[in-house]
Amino acid sequence: MESMNIEIMMNEEQKNYRQKCIEACKKDELILQFLREHGCDLSFVENHSSKLLKWAQDQRTCAKCLGLDHCVFDNGRNLDLELQDGFLIQVYRKCRYFKKEEEKTQFLKNYILFHGNNEMKLREFDQADLKSSDALEIGRTIKELLTNMQESKGIYLCGKPGIGKTFLMNCLANQYVKDNKKVAFVNAATLIFDLKAGFYENGLIESTLNKLKKCDVLFLDDIGGESVTSWSRDEILMPLLNERMEKRMKTYFTSNYSFKELEEHFSFDSRGNEDKIKANRLMERIKAVSVEKKLKGVNRRG
Repeated sequence: MESMNIEIMMNEEQKNYRQKCIEACKKDELILQFLREHGCDLSFVENHSSKLLKWAQDQRTCAKCLGLDHCVFDNGRNLDLELQDGFLIQVYRKCRYFKKEEEKTQFLKNYILFHGNNEMKLREFDQADLKSSDALEIGRTIKELLTNMQESKGIYLCGKPGIGKTFLMNCLANQYVKDNKKVAFVNAATLIFDLKAGFYENGLIESTLNKLKKCDVLFLDDIGGESVTSWSRDEILMPLLNERMEKRMKTYFTSNYSFKELEEHFSFDSRGNEDKIKANRLMERIKAVSVEKKLKGVNRRG
């Protein structure tokens, strides 16, 4: 088969514009560097001048960019050029700001279960709301939490509502995922509600509990805030904490109740039925995996 030569007819204005583009390419340092890196001579620009000029312009725009919020392209992605078998191909590249943001959030994959929003996953201790009356208390607690990362037991952080217990544990959980630990951060009431709602969904309860039993670090937020039933206490929390106790796996809690108050809370179900023995057995597991720490502070919700 004979090869076909297709010649595009151009008027004088178009020819002049094309020639200007070619001359501009031959003087553009970015384009000349691209040609050197890919082993192309100056004749290469004759067929690719407009594409090369657009690329050079975009490269200079990116170089002056102040961040993703100022991106004029595709939110951190811009068109780059690749030479493949003699063809000039346009490909999308991630800019330096996009890569930096991606690296910053790369650790989030270590959360196997998380009850909260994305902002919570990026919290750090230095963002703590320190009031003049409790700054020393919060500061000491932060140091204690960080030191505890090297201990075998977790911490049971208890105190009045609104003083920052969840925030501090949230920050600690983020530290663990940055250390490449598999972490679950779950609200006790939400967990029980979700499991109850999915009671008839095949395998949901078992698969969820397996995740919580096997993760490197478990955070049970606001334990005692859930409605107590014999099912939630004896079929969910008891086997979960029993396995973590037996395998000596790191477990943290926040609660509005002290150890003593939580045991009393678990002694009665929502129908008023009393079972102090089962409540005591559950508390033994909580005490086996954590050390009670009472937090005093200012209500930050008021």
